[in-house]
Amino acid sequence: MRGVMLAAFACALALPIGVKAQAPPAAAKATGRYYSEAQAKRGKDQYTEDCAKCHGATLKGAGTAPALVGDDFLHDFYAVNDLYNKTSVTMPDDNVHGLSTDTYLNIIAYILQANGLPAGAENLKEDVAAMRRMPLLEKKSVKSAGGSPYGFYTEEQAELGKGYFRGSCSMCHAFDPSKPDNRELPAPEGRGFGRDPNRIRLNLASTEVRDKYHNVGSLYNKIRTSMPLYGGGALSPEAYVGMAAYFLRENGYPAGKEPMSSDPEALMGMTLPEKGFTSLFNGKDFTGLRFLIGGNCTPRPEGCGQTEPGTTFKVENGMIAVSGTPLGFMYPDKKYKDFTLRLEYRFPPYPGMENSDQYYGNSGYLLFMQSLRVWPEMIEIQGMNAELLDVRANKSVKYTVDTLARSRGTRPVGQWNSIEIVSKDGQIWSYVNGELVSTVTHHDYKDPGYLGFQSEGAKLYWRNIRIKEE
Repeated sequence: MRGVMLAAFACALALPIGVKAQAPPAAAKATGRYYSEAQAKRGKDQYTEDCAKCHGATLKGAGTAPALVGDDFLHDFYAVNDLYNKTSVTMPDDNVHGLSTDTYLNIIAYILQANGLPAGAENLKEDVAAMRRMPLLEKKSVKSAGGSPYGFYTEEQAELGKGYFRGSCSMCHAFDPSKPDNRELPAPEGRGFGRDPNRIRLNLASTEVRDKYHNVGSLYNKIRTSMPLYGGGALSPEAYVGMAAYFLRENGYPAGKEPMSSDPEALMGMTLPEKGFTSLFNGKDFTGLRFLIGGNCTPRPEGCGQTEPGTTFKVENGMIAVSGTPLGFMYPDKKYKDFTLRLEYRFPPYPGMENSDQYYGNSGYLLFMQSLRVWPEMIEIQGMNAELLDVRANKSVKYTVDTLARSRGTRPVGQWNSIEIVSKDGQIWSYVNGELVSTVTHHDYKDPGYLGFQSEGAKLYWRNIRIKEE
Protein backbone atom coordinates (compact mmCIF):
# COMPACT_ATOMS: atom_id res chain seq x y z
CA MET A 1 0.00 0.00 0.00
CA ARG A 2 2.33 2.68 -1.20
CA GLY A 3 1.83 6.33 -0.49
CA VAL A 4 -0.43 7.84 2.05
CA MET A 5 -3.25 5.45 2.79
CA LEU A 6 -5.65 8.30 3.30
CA ALA A 7 -4.80 9.94 0.01
CA ALA A 8 -7.47 8.46 -2.20
CA PHE A 9 -10.53 9.25 -0.16
CA ALA A 10 -13.04 11.85 -1.26
CA CYS A 11 -15.84 13.34 0.76
CA ALA A 12 -18.42 15.94 -0.29
CA LEU A 13 -17.53 18.73 2.06
CA ALA A 14 -14.60 20.37 3.78
CA LEU A 15 -15.15 22.73 6.66
CA PRO A 16 -13.17 25.64 8.05
CA ILE A 17 -11.23 25.09 11.23
CA GLY A 18 -13.22 27.11 13.69
CA VAL A 19 -13.81 25.04 16.77
CA LYS A 20 -11.00 23.62 18.84
CA ALA A 21 -11.69 19.92 19.12
CA GLN A 22 -11.21 17.85 22.21
CA ALA A 23 -9.36 14.54 22.16
CA PRO A 24 -11.47 11.65 20.87
CA PRO A 25 -13.61 10.12 23.61
CA ALA A 26 -12.16 7.04 25.20
CA ALA A 27 -13.70 3.88 23.84
CA ALA A 28 -13.13 0.20 24.45
CA LYS A 29 -12.21 -2.07 21.57
CA ALA A 30 -15.14 -3.91 20.08
CA THR A 31 -15.71 -7.38 21.45
CA GLY A 32 -17.01 -8.78 18.17
CA ARG A 33 -14.98 -11.61 16.63
CA TYR A 34 -14.98 -10.74 12.96
CA TYR A 35 -12.19 -12.92 11.51
CA SER A 36 -10.31 -16.15 12.13
CA GLU A 37 -6.72 -16.71 13.31
CA ALA A 38 -5.87 -18.50 10.09
CA GLN A 39 -7.20 -15.63 8.00
CA ALA A 40 -5.15 -13.09 9.95
CA LYS A 41 -2.04 -15.25 9.49
CA ARG A 42 -2.56 -15.27 5.73
CA GLY A 43 -3.19 -11.54 5.86
CA LYS A 44 0.09 -10.89 7.66
CA ASP A 45 2.05 -12.53 4.85
CA GLN A 46 0.08 -10.61 2.20
CA TYR A 47 0.49 -7.36 4.12
CA THR A 48 4.26 -7.92 4.16
CA GLU A 49 4.24 -8.37 0.41
CA ASP A 50 1.88 -5.54 -0.60
CA CYS A 51 1.82 -2.97 2.20
CA ALA A 52 4.80 -3.11 4.54
CA LYS A 53 7.11 -1.21 2.20
CA CYS A 54 5.05 1.93 2.90
CA HIS A 55 3.38 1.36 6.24
CA GLY A 56 6.17 -0.55 7.93
CA ALA A 57 6.52 -4.11 9.10
CA THR A 58 4.85 -3.25 12.41
CA LEU A 59 2.03 -1.18 10.81
CA LYS A 60 3.29 1.95 12.55
CA GLY A 61 3.74 3.94 9.37
CA ALA A 62 6.83 5.32 7.68
CA GLY A 63 7.47 8.72 6.12
CA THR A 64 4.17 10.07 4.84
CA ALA A 65 2.36 6.73 5.14
CA PRO A 66 0.16 6.71 8.26
CA ALA A 67 0.13 4.12 10.98
CA LEU A 68 -2.48 1.39 10.70
CA VAL A 69 -2.57 0.65 14.41
CA GLY A 70 -3.46 2.68 17.47
CA ASP A 71 -6.29 4.67 18.96
CA ASP A 72 -6.25 7.39 16.30
CA PHE A 73 -6.47 4.79 13.53
CA LEU A 74 -9.40 3.02 15.19
CA HIS A 75 -11.24 6.33 15.53
CA ASP A 76 -10.94 6.98 11.78
CA PHE A 77 -13.46 4.27 10.81
CA TYR A 78 -16.75 3.34 12.38
CA ALA A 79 -17.00 -0.23 11.12
CA VAL A 80 -15.03 -2.94 9.33
CA ASN A 81 -17.01 -2.11 6.20
CA ASP A 82 -15.61 1.43 6.07
CA LEU A 83 -12.02 0.23 6.42
CA TYR A 84 -12.53 -2.56 3.90
CA ASN A 85 -14.04 -0.28 1.27
CA LYS A 86 -11.21 2.18 1.56
CA THR A 87 -8.54 -0.46 1.35
CA SER A 88 -10.06 -2.56 -1.43
CA VAL A 89 -10.88 0.37 -3.73
CA THR A 90 -7.91 2.69 -3.26
CA MET A 91 -4.96 0.48 -2.34
CA PRO A 92 -2.17 -0.48 -2.95
CA ASP A 93 -1.01 2.82 -4.31
CA ASP A 94 0.96 1.20 -7.12
CA ASN A 95 -1.75 -1.37 -7.92
CA VAL A 96 -5.07 0.25 -7.02
CA HIS A 97 -7.89 -2.28 -6.64
CA GLY A 98 -5.52 -4.85 -8.04
CA LEU A 99 -5.59 -7.54 -5.38
CA SER A 100 -8.12 -10.33 -5.02
CA THR A 101 -11.11 -10.00 -2.72
CA ASP A 102 -9.74 -12.71 -0.45
CA THR A 103 -6.40 -10.90 -0.21
CA TYR A 104 -8.07 -7.64 0.86
CA LEU A 105 -10.18 -9.48 3.43
CA ASN A 106 -7.13 -11.28 4.79
CA ILE A 107 -5.19 -8.02 5.15
CA ILE A 108 -8.11 -6.41 6.98
CA ALA A 109 -8.21 -9.42 9.32
CA TYR A 110 -4.53 -8.92 10.08
CA ILE A 111 -5.02 -5.18 10.71
CA LEU A 112 -7.89 -5.97 13.09
CA GLN A 113 -5.73 -8.48 14.93
CA ALA A 114 -2.85 -5.99 15.15
CA ASN A 115 -5.26 -3.52 16.75
CA GLY A 116 -6.27 -5.95 19.46
CA LEU A 117 -9.65 -7.11 18.16
CA PRO A 118 -9.99 -10.80 19.04
CA ALA A 119 -10.28 -13.59 16.49
CA GLY A 120 -13.32 -15.78 16.12
CA ALA A 121 -14.15 -19.05 14.42
CA GLU A 122 -15.32 -17.66 11.06
CA ASN A 123 -13.46 -15.85 8.31
CA LEU A 124 -14.32 -12.25 7.49
CA LYS A 125 -16.48 -12.29 4.35
CA GLU A 126 -17.37 -9.67 1.75
CA ASP A 127 -20.84 -9.02 3.17
CA VAL A 128 -21.54 -5.28 3.27
CA ALA A 129 -24.54 -5.52 5.58
CA ALA A 130 -22.64 -7.73 8.02
CA MET A 131 -19.48 -5.60 7.93
CA ARG A 132 -21.52 -2.48 8.66
CA ARG A 133 -22.57 -4.18 11.90
CA MET A 134 -18.93 -4.67 12.93
CA PRO A 135 -17.82 -1.55 14.82
CA LEU A 136 -14.11 -1.11 15.47
CA LEU A 137 -14.83 0.47 18.84
CA GLU A 138 -17.71 0.04 21.22
CA LYS A 139 -19.51 3.38 21.18
CA LYS A 140 -22.63 4.21 23.14
CA SER A 141 -24.72 7.27 22.30
CA VAL A 142 -25.43 9.20 25.48
CA LYS A 143 -27.25 12.39 26.30
CA SER A 144 -25.12 15.49 26.65
CA ALA A 145 -25.05 17.20 30.03
CA GLY A 146 -25.39 20.59 28.34
CA GLY A 147 -26.53 21.58 24.90
CA SER A 148 -29.02 23.84 23.17
CA PRO A 149 -32.68 22.86 22.68
CA TYR A 150 -32.07 23.74 19.02
CA GLY A 151 -28.98 21.51 18.72
CA PHE A 152 -29.24 18.47 16.48
CA TYR A 153 -26.19 16.48 17.63
CA THR A 154 -24.00 15.90 20.68
CA GLU A 155 -20.40 16.98 21.16
CA GLU A 156 -19.40 13.33 21.46
CA GLN A 157 -21.04 12.57 18.10
CA ALA A 158 -19.31 15.50 16.39
CA GLU A 159 -15.95 14.44 17.79
CA LEU A 160 -16.45 10.92 16.49
CA GLY A 161 -17.42 12.44 13.14
CA LYS A 162 -14.16 14.34 13.06
CA GLY A 163 -12.32 11.03 13.14
CA TYR A 164 -14.47 9.57 10.36
CA PHE A 165 -13.85 12.69 8.28
CA ARG A 166 -10.12 12.34 8.87
CA GLY A 167 -10.21 8.71 7.78
CA SER A 168 -12.43 9.18 4.75
CA CYS A 169 -12.16 12.74 3.46
CA SER A 170 -9.32 14.88 4.74
CA MET A 171 -6.66 14.28 2.10
CA CYS A 172 -8.97 15.30 -0.73
CA HIS A 173 -10.77 18.08 1.10
CA ALA A 174 -8.27 19.96 3.20
CA PHE A 175 -9.04 22.88 5.49
CA ASP A 176 -8.05 26.30 4.24
CA PRO A 177 -9.84 29.00 6.27
CA SER A 178 -7.90 31.73 4.44
CA LYS A 179 -9.68 30.85 1.18
CA PRO A 180 -13.35 30.37 1.99
CA ASP A 181 -14.52 30.58 -1.63
CA ASN A 182 -12.22 27.94 -3.12
CA ARG A 183 -13.76 25.29 -5.29
CA GLU A 184 -12.34 21.96 -6.28
CA LEU A 185 -10.37 21.89 -9.50
CA PRO A 186 -9.88 18.74 -11.57
CA ALA A 187 -6.81 16.68 -10.72
CA PRO A 188 -4.06 16.75 -13.38
CA GLU A 189 -4.47 14.29 -16.22
CA GLY A 190 -3.25 10.82 -15.39
CA ARG A 191 -3.50 11.22 -11.63
CA GLY A 192 -6.29 9.71 -9.60
CA PHE A 193 -8.83 11.77 -7.71
CA GLY A 194 -7.35 13.25 -4.57
CA ARG A 195 -3.74 12.32 -5.32
CA ASP A 196 -2.53 15.82 -6.15
CA PRO A 197 -1.18 17.49 -2.98
CA ASN A 198 -1.49 20.92 -4.62
CA ARG A 199 -5.13 20.46 -5.51
CA ILE A 200 -7.41 23.36 -4.55
CA ARG A 201 -9.91 22.10 -2.00
CA LEU A 202 -13.47 23.14 -1.36
CA ASN A 203 -13.79 24.95 1.95
CA LEU A 204 -17.33 25.14 3.27
CA ALA A 205 -17.58 28.47 5.05
CA SER A 206 -20.71 29.12 7.07
CA THR A 207 -22.37 31.01 4.21
CA GLU A 208 -21.94 27.95 2.00
CA VAL A 209 -23.79 25.64 4.35
CA ARG A 210 -26.52 28.14 5.18
CA ASP A 211 -27.16 29.10 1.55
CA LYS A 212 -27.16 25.59 0.11
CA TYR A 213 -28.50 23.35 2.88
CA HIS A 214 -31.68 24.51 4.61
CA ASN A 215 -32.10 21.43 6.77
CA VAL A 216 -29.89 18.75 8.27
CA GLY A 217 -31.39 16.10 6.01
CA SER A 218 -30.31 17.77 2.77
CA LEU A 219 -26.74 17.98 4.06
CA TYR A 220 -26.82 14.37 5.26
CA ASN A 221 -28.35 13.10 2.01
CA LYS A 222 -25.65 14.82 -0.02
CA ILE A 223 -22.80 13.04 1.70
CA ARG A 224 -24.51 9.68 2.33
CA THR A 225 -25.52 9.18 -1.31
CA SER A 226 -22.61 10.65 -3.26
CA MET A 227 -19.49 10.37 -1.15
CA PRO A 228 -16.74 9.22 -1.01
CA LEU A 229 -16.27 9.50 -4.76
CA TYR A 230 -14.79 6.01 -4.96
CA GLY A 231 -18.20 4.67 -3.97
CA GLY A 232 -21.11 6.88 -2.96
CA GLY A 233 -22.97 5.50 0.02
CA ALA A 234 -20.21 2.99 0.80
CA LEU A 235 -19.72 4.00 4.43
CA SER A 236 -21.74 3.00 7.47
CA PRO A 237 -24.73 5.18 8.42
CA GLU A 238 -23.02 5.95 11.74
CA ALA A 239 -20.02 7.34 9.88
CA TYR A 240 -22.16 9.59 7.70
CA VAL A 241 -24.27 10.94 10.55
CA GLY A 242 -21.15 11.51 12.64
CA MET A 243 -19.55 13.51 9.84
CA ALA A 244 -22.75 15.52 9.40
CA ALA A 245 -22.60 16.36 13.11
CA TYR A 246 -18.96 17.39 12.73
CA PHE A 247 -19.78 19.65 9.76
CA LEU A 248 -22.55 21.34 11.74
CA ARG A 249 -20.25 21.95 14.70
CA GLU A 250 -17.50 23.42 12.52
CA ASN A 251 -20.04 25.78 10.97
CA GLY A 252 -21.14 27.13 14.33
CA TYR A 253 -24.41 25.26 14.84
CA PRO A 254 -24.77 24.41 18.56
CA ALA A 255 -24.69 20.94 20.03
CA GLY A 256 -27.79 19.57 21.72
CA LYS A 257 -28.56 16.95 24.32
CA GLU A 258 -29.63 14.12 22.02
CA PRO A 259 -27.49 12.42 19.36
CA MET A 260 -28.52 12.88 15.76
CA SER A 261 -30.28 9.89 14.23
CA SER A 262 -29.47 8.45 10.82
CA ASP A 263 -33.13 8.52 9.72
CA PRO A 264 -33.16 10.68 6.56
CA GLU A 265 -36.84 11.63 6.93
CA ALA A 266 -36.39 12.81 10.52
CA LEU A 267 -33.33 14.86 9.55
CA MET A 268 -35.25 16.60 6.76
CA GLY A 269 -37.37 18.26 9.46
CA MET A 270 -34.38 19.78 11.28
CA THR A 271 -34.09 23.30 9.92
CA LEU A 272 -30.77 25.04 9.43
CA PRO A 273 -31.84 28.69 9.62
CA GLU A 274 -31.11 30.83 6.61
CA LYS A 275 -29.54 34.22 7.11
CA GLY A 276 -31.95 36.43 9.05
CA PHE A 277 -34.44 33.61 9.64
CA THR A 278 -35.49 32.10 12.93
CA SER A 279 -36.74 28.52 13.22
CA LEU A 280 -40.24 28.24 14.67
CA PHE A 281 -39.98 24.44 14.99
CA ASN A 282 -36.79 22.72 16.07
CA GLY A 283 -37.67 19.33 14.58
CA LYS A 284 -37.81 17.64 17.99
CA ASP A 285 -40.40 19.24 20.27
CA PHE A 286 -42.78 22.19 20.64
CA THR A 287 -40.33 24.58 22.28
CA GLY A 288 -41.54 28.14 21.55
CA LEU A 289 -44.97 27.12 20.27
CA ARG A 290 -48.44 27.42 21.81
CA PHE A 291 -51.86 25.97 21.02
CA LEU A 292 -55.55 26.74 21.07
CA ILE A 293 -57.89 23.85 20.31
CA GLY A 294 -61.69 23.76 20.34
CA GLY A 295 -64.31 25.21 17.97
CA ASN A 296 -65.54 28.69 18.98
CA CYS A 297 -63.32 28.56 22.07
CA THR A 298 -60.99 30.98 23.81
CA PRO A 299 -58.18 29.64 26.01
CA ARG A 300 -58.87 27.89 29.30
CA PRO A 301 -59.43 28.46 32.15
CA GLU A 302 -61.62 31.43 31.19
CA GLY A 303 -62.75 29.76 27.97
CA CYS A 304 -63.28 26.21 26.75
CA GLY A 305 -60.19 25.93 24.55
CA GLN A 306 -57.40 23.47 25.25
CA THR A 307 -53.92 25.00 25.37
CA GLU A 308 -51.97 21.74 25.10
CA PRO A 309 -51.30 20.02 21.76
CA GLY A 310 -53.11 16.87 22.85
CA THR A 311 -53.77 14.48 19.99
CA THR A 312 -54.25 17.31 17.48
CA PHE A 313 -50.59 18.28 17.07
CA LYS A 314 -47.76 15.77 17.51
CA VAL A 315 -44.06 15.66 16.70
CA GLU A 316 -43.34 12.62 14.55
CA ASN A 317 -40.01 11.85 12.94
CA GLY A 318 -38.88 15.46 12.66
CA MET A 319 -42.28 16.72 11.50
CA ILE A 320 -45.38 18.26 13.04
CA ALA A 321 -48.24 15.85 12.42
CA VAL A 322 -51.71 17.43 12.48
CA SER A 323 -54.79 15.24 12.98
CA GLY A 324 -57.24 17.89 11.78
CA THR A 325 -59.51 17.41 14.79
CA PRO A 326 -60.60 19.17 16.88
CA LEU A 327 -60.44 22.54 15.16
CA GLY A 328 -57.71 24.87 16.35
CA PHE A 329 -54.30 26.28 15.63
CA MET A 330 -50.66 26.29 16.66
CA TYR A 331 -48.90 29.63 17.04
CA PRO A 332 -45.60 31.15 18.18
CA ASP A 333 -45.89 33.37 21.24
CA LYS A 334 -45.05 36.53 19.33
CA LYS A 335 -46.93 38.92 17.07
CA TYR A 336 -45.82 39.66 13.50
CA LYS A 337 -46.66 42.28 10.89
CA ASP A 338 -43.96 42.46 8.21
CA PHE A 339 -42.30 39.09 7.71
CA THR A 340 -41.29 36.28 5.36
CA LEU A 341 -42.62 32.88 6.43
CA ARG A 342 -41.25 29.69 4.87
CA LEU A 343 -42.32 26.10 5.50
CA GLU A 344 -43.01 22.77 3.86
CA TYR A 345 -46.26 20.82 4.06
CA ARG A 346 -47.55 17.45 2.89
CA PHE A 347 -51.06 15.98 2.77
CA PRO A 348 -51.08 12.15 3.02
CA PRO A 349 -53.27 10.64 0.28
CA TYR A 350 -56.18 8.45 1.31
CA PRO A 351 -56.80 4.92 -0.02
CA GLY A 352 -58.63 4.85 -3.32
CA MET A 353 -57.76 8.43 -4.29
CA GLU A 354 -57.10 8.50 -8.03
CA ASN A 355 -55.58 11.97 -8.32
CA SER A 356 -54.94 15.18 -6.37
CA ASP A 357 -58.18 16.75 -7.58
CA GLN A 358 -60.02 14.23 -5.40
CA TYR A 359 -58.33 15.44 -2.24
CA TYR A 360 -60.33 18.06 -0.36
CA GLY A 361 -58.24 18.37 2.80
CA ASN A 362 -58.20 21.76 4.50
CA SER A 363 -55.83 23.89 6.57
CA GLY A 364 -54.56 27.45 6.49
CA TYR A 365 -52.17 30.14 7.69
CA LEU A 366 -53.77 32.77 9.90
CA LEU A 367 -52.28 36.27 9.86
CA PHE A 368 -52.70 39.33 12.13
CA MET A 369 -54.80 37.65 14.85
CA GLN A 370 -55.30 40.18 17.66
CA SER A 371 -57.19 37.83 19.97
CA LEU A 372 -56.95 34.11 20.66
CA ARG A 373 -60.16 32.46 19.57
CA VAL A 374 -61.19 29.70 17.18
CA TRP A 375 -61.66 31.73 14.96
CA PRO A 376 -60.82 35.46 15.45
CA GLU A 377 -60.61 38.32 12.96
CA MET A 378 -57.68 37.68 10.61
CA ILE A 379 -56.49 37.17 7.07
CA GLU A 380 -56.30 33.50 6.15
CA ILE A 381 -53.98 32.31 3.41
CA GLN A 382 -55.65 29.07 2.41
CA GLY A 383 -53.96 25.74 3.00
CA MET A 384 -56.83 23.80 1.43
CA ASN A 385 -55.55 21.59 -1.38
CA ALA A 386 -58.19 22.72 -3.87
CA GLU A 387 -57.80 26.45 -3.10
CA LEU A 388 -54.17 26.61 -2.02
CA LEU A 389 -52.99 30.16 -1.17
CA ASP A 390 -56.37 31.74 -1.89
CA VAL A 391 -57.26 34.59 0.50
CA ARG A 392 -59.99 34.85 3.14
CA ALA A 393 -60.47 37.83 5.47
CA ASN A 394 -62.91 39.34 7.96
CA LYS A 395 -62.08 42.86 6.80
CA SER A 396 -61.92 44.30 3.32
CA VAL A 397 -58.97 43.13 1.22
CA LYS A 398 -58.02 43.50 -2.42
CA TYR A 399 -56.29 40.53 -3.94
CA THR A 400 -55.73 38.46 -7.07
CA VAL A 401 -55.17 34.70 -7.46
CA ASP A 402 -53.29 33.11 -10.37
CA THR A 403 -54.87 29.66 -10.70
CA LEU A 404 -52.54 28.67 -13.54
CA ALA A 405 -49.51 29.43 -11.39
CA ARG A 406 -51.06 27.36 -8.58
CA SER A 407 -51.54 24.45 -10.97
CA ARG A 408 -47.97 24.74 -12.24
CA GLY A 409 -46.42 25.02 -8.82
CA THR A 410 -48.33 22.56 -6.64
CA ARG A 411 -46.94 19.05 -6.42
CA PRO A 412 -49.30 16.06 -6.16
CA VAL A 413 -50.88 15.09 -2.87
CA GLY A 414 -48.42 12.92 -0.98
CA GLN A 415 -45.38 15.01 -1.97
CA TRP A 416 -43.81 17.87 -0.02
CA ASN A 417 -44.61 21.42 -1.11
CA SER A 418 -42.73 24.58 -0.13
CA ILE A 419 -44.76 27.62 0.93
CA GLU A 420 -43.54 31.20 1.25
CA ILE A 421 -45.75 34.03 2.55
CA VAL A 422 -44.36 37.57 2.48
CA SER A 423 -46.13 40.38 4.34
CA LYS A 424 -44.78 43.89 3.88
CA ASP A 425 -46.15 47.45 3.80
CA GLY A 426 -49.81 46.41 3.71
CA GLN A 427 -49.37 43.82 0.96
CA ILE A 428 -49.03 40.03 0.98
CA TRP A 429 -47.45 37.68 -1.58
CA SER A 430 -47.92 33.90 -1.34
CA TYR A 431 -45.86 31.32 -3.26
CA VAL A 432 -45.89 27.56 -3.70
CA ASN A 433 -42.61 26.01 -4.85
CA GLY A 434 -41.50 29.39 -6.14
CA GLU A 435 -44.69 30.19 -8.09
CA LEU A 436 -46.50 33.40 -7.06
CA VAL A 437 -50.14 32.34 -6.57
CA SER A 438 -51.89 35.16 -4.69
CA THR A 439 -51.18 38.86 -4.16
CA VAL A 440 -52.94 41.03 -1.61
CA THR A 441 -52.57 44.62 -2.79
CA HIS A 442 -54.44 46.19 0.15
CA HIS A 443 -55.72 45.18 3.57
CA ASP A 444 -56.87 47.02 6.71
CA TYR A 445 -54.86 45.08 9.32
CA LYS A 446 -52.51 47.72 10.69
CA ASP A 447 -51.09 46.07 13.80
CA PRO A 448 -48.87 43.02 14.37
CA GLY A 449 -50.82 39.90 15.24
CA TYR A 450 -50.43 36.25 16.12
CA LEU A 451 -49.53 33.84 13.33
CA GLY A 452 -51.55 30.60 13.35
CA PHE A 453 -51.10 27.21 11.69
CA GLN A 454 -54.50 25.66 11.32
CA SER A 455 -56.00 22.29 12.18
CA GLU A 456 -59.17 22.12 10.12
CA GLY A 457 -60.38 18.65 9.36
CA ALA A 458 -57.46 17.13 7.43
CA LYS A 459 -54.35 15.21 8.34
CA LEU A 460 -51.16 16.92 7.23
CA TYR A 461 -47.50 17.38 8.07
CA TRP A 462 -45.33 20.47 8.41
CA ARG A 463 -41.57 20.82 8.65
CA ASN A 464 -38.82 23.41 8.26
CA ILE A 465 -40.95 26.29 9.57
CA ARG A 466 -38.91 29.50 9.77
CA ILE A 467 -39.57 33.23 9.73
CA LYS A 468 -37.71 36.45 9.05
CA GLU A 469 -39.01 39.77 10.34
CA GLU A 470 -38.80 42.55 7.77
